[in-house]
Amino acid sequence: MSPAIPLARPESPTKRVPFHGRLQALRRKAMGWIVQRMFPSQGNIVGAGTLPRHGIQRILVCRPNHRLGNTVLMTPLMQELERHYPGSEVDVLATGQAARSIYGGFATLGELLLLDRRALRHPLKTLSVLSRLRSRRYDLVIDAAAGSSSGRIAAATARARYQLRIGDFEDGMPVHFAGRAIHALRRALGDETVTALPRPDLRLSDSERRHGVDTLRRVLQGHDDTLPILAIFPNATGAKRLDEAWWRSFLDTLLGETGPRRIVELVAADGISRVGNAYPTYFTSDPRKLAAVIDAAGMYISADCGVMHLAAATSATTIGLFGATDPQRYAPYGGDNIGFTCDDGCPVRTARRVAAHLSSRKQA
Repeated sequence: MSPAIPLARPESPTKRVPFHGRLQALRRKAMGWIVQRMFPSQGNIVGAGTLPRHGIQRILVCRPNHRLGNTVLMTPLMQELERHYPGSEVDVLATGQAARSIYGGFATLGELLLLDRRALRHPLKTLSVLSRLRSRRYDLVIDAAAGSSSGRIAAATARARYQLRIGDFEDGMPVHFAGRAIHALRRALGDETVTALPRPDLRLSDSERRHGVDTLRRVLQGHDDTLPILAIFPNATGAKRLDEAWWRSFLDTLLGETGPRRIVELVAADGISRVGNAYPTYFTSDPRKLAAVIDAAGMYISADCGVMHLAAATSATTIGLFGATDPQRYAPYGGDNIGFTCDDGCPVRTARRVAAHLSSRKQA
């Protein structure tokens, strides 16, 4: 049992990596070898304490990944860049239309350059994006995804005075995914102060928040408006998904421990309820509208998934349930946010842990 998730990894036994995982790692290693020889280190690579604090105006962040969660987990880096270079403009190389919604709330955002999810299968479009990169001059380019061949290629293609690669700063690297790029940036700047990681943040506007409140009021019309609200997303990919029976047992126990709540189920892209339409549902394909509804609910619970990270980028208390994935790397953090391991498979014990956490925060 590990209710609290720190940002440093404790010693743990090595788990056997499944064959497909080893194959994927081998493919990445091979691609990394090829990319290193096609794009050798340039003279603009920064080391510890060599990145200037002034004169950085145009920045490019390369993070070509289509997953919603990985995109959201780059928002702390956007905040850190604002802190160090408040007058700069930040272009972002990303993958997938969700990036437009996730980064849209940042005033420092310049242009969003989108690669196709399968860039090698669309060479003309990929070359067009890289050509646009090559036509610009940047003061700083950040390769924000260690091990990403496409990110390495894009960063090497861009013309920049300084290039920061997070993989060059492994010493003391935080385990949590959101902290890796921030650690590298601080080391490059020679910033030795120990400050907390910025929380993921979508920068929802006041009007977006009001729209979320109005939407939630409409969805829960006819339910007791004196009860607190809990938003759930009972879906996830692959082994991370918890089935309907698990969720029903978990929620029954949780409500028995904490008292009644109004529950709203956030429905996945296929439009199908994962708990038999037992609760009012809400569906949208717009990540910011979804985030605004979660923000209005004030509390959110799900397994580890992209929507969990989206929730953690709002003001709602976000609780992540982890089994197949590592909470040390991905748990929501900051405020009352927390990750719980539930790899024992017992929904009752997990619900009691969650209830105890909520009770302790209420009394604090």
